[in-house]
Amino acid sequence: MGGVLRGTQDDGQRPEPVGGQGPTRFSVWRIAVLVLTIVSILLTAAIALPHLLTSQSRHHDVSSQHRKPQDSSPSTLEHADGYTPEGEIQLPGMKAGDHVVKTLKTDASERYVYWTTGTERTTALTIAGARHGSDQGNSVTIDITLRRRAAMVNGTPHISEDGVIDATSAGLIGNGTTSNTNNFNTLLQLLPKESTITLSFPEGHFAFTGVLNMVSNLNILGTPGKTYVQMPAGTVGDMVIWYPTGGAKAYDGTHDVSWKNITFQGDYRNLTPTQTIFQSVMHASDISFDNCTFDMIQRPFGHILDVDGSTGVTVRNSTVIGSPNRGQTFKEAFQMDLAALGASGYYDKETVFNNLPTTHMTIENNRFLPLRSESGRLLLPAAAPFGTHMAYAKTPEDESYIRFGTFTGNYVENAAAFEGAGTENSAVIHFDAADDITISDNTFVWTGETPQPSWAVAFYSRSHRMVKPKAWHGITITGNTFKNFSPRRGAFVLYQEPDSVTVPGPSVSQVTVAHNSFEGTPRRIGLLWQREYFRRFIVTHDQHILGHGNTVDGDIHLEDRTDDQ
Repeated sequence: MGGVLRGTQDDGQRPEPVGGQGPTRFSVWRIAVLVLTIVSILLTAAIALPHLLTSQSRHHDVSSQHRKPQDSSPSTLEHADGYTPEGEIQLPGMKAGDHVVKTLKTDASERYVYWTTGTERTTALTIAGARHGSDQGNSVTIDITLRRRAAMVNGTPHISEDGVIDATSAGLIGNGTTSNTNNFNTLLQLLPKESTITLSFPEGHFAFTGVLNMVSNLNILGTPGKTYVQMPAGTVGDMVIWYPTGGAKAYDGTHDVSWKNITFQGDYRNLTPTQTIFQSVMHASDISFDNCTFDMIQRPFGHILDVDGSTGVTVRNSTVIGSPNRGQTFKEAFQMDLAALGASGYYDKETVFNNLPTTHMTIENNRFLPLRSESGRLLLPAAAPFGTHMAYAKTPEDESYIRFGTFTGNYVENAAAFEGAGTENSAVIHFDAADDITISDNTFVWTGETPQPSWAVAFYSRSHRMVKPKAWHGITITGNTFKNFSPRRGAFVLYQEPDSVTVPGPSVSQVTVAHNSFEGTPRRIGLLWQREYFRRFIVTHDQHILGHGNTVDGDIHLEDRTDDQ
């Protein structure tokens, strides 16, 4: 149609009569051409108009998406997102042409817009600490570079009356590629020290690199199933969430930190983790995780939570997916250990290593799942859930015992096969030098897709480097269900080595192994456990630990006695 229209409009020639036709015939022909022309124009417009509107709309969207504040004029930045300039502020050594403008918006964090019309240079900007009631945080000084192109940095965060900061209004970006580490660490340093502050994250992928330095009295709150903490897409390496000790020697380092509704998202290549996130908790207290997901973030030779010399660490209602594909695969997802050099995966120059044991660590109502493909095929087993595999304290004193660990109400499916079948690390739950440990009401499942560990639970003290306990006590293993669990080496083992205690003779007390059920265990294995109870079902060295109420498929009773222990 476009060609017809262009031909009619451009040639300017008047049609000649054809075959001696008269004026009437000629007029009719001209009218017909005119009508066709009008129809063509209308049809072309009708076809083109929707495409034109779509094109204009798409152009508007694209231009608005790429109109980043950093690419705009100073005036545009000063008024972006509803902000208004309060006035210029003076920095040390400011020169003619240098500009730093403070901008404000109701119930939002401050912003500073800065540029120069003179010589580009770096200077220092001091941001005032945030205030909540009468409590104000410390100020922080950052470097900014004055360039011809205006730029912007977030300043003091706005804290609502109920102590909430919106993460995005405070300058954190959830696009999955921009690292928020510097902004996050600066933000935390500005917070009031005594008030409990909630940093609320909306839906988004919030990327970080390097080390995040936590502070006390902080709640990290995400949007359920929609807030991700990760490394920038495409990068490879480790990210550390560190709880600074401030030189603490007891449980008085970082305290009262909670994470809720956060997905810690990792990545992997050839089934080996390539983006890992681990948290190093040292001399800390009251650190909790609720409704979080830890998805393929455990690094080879490391843990997800490395808890050393701390107390009151809790993980509830959360999910752990996958495990490392190389290294020491027996390493626990959640480790309960001592404040000892070599025990921690990260520390700073203020860290004190004094063999302080972790106490009161609770892992409850969580799921430990294997990594599966979209079709459901198992790719990697679940992580080793909980425990410790090395006690570094050089003293045998009771003060070095890990104490009051609780693992209850959890579901574990196809846990990792541990190193050295029959050794201390070949158990689902394994501890060195630990007392008052409760393992109750959990479900452990094997589907036949992975090798099984040799033991369900192991308590060991194995070498000259470790604490050799005077006695094991307060061990409670009750009400657990083991589905398709059938290792010949038995279910439970307590210090199998002859020299694993410092005091000879009876050295195990207050140990309960009761009301555990084994479903789907081959009958021959159940009968073997029944006949060789002390050698197969509960294995110790020169001790008779009596269990009662333990059954295989409900009809094989394993030492069904209630004798005093």
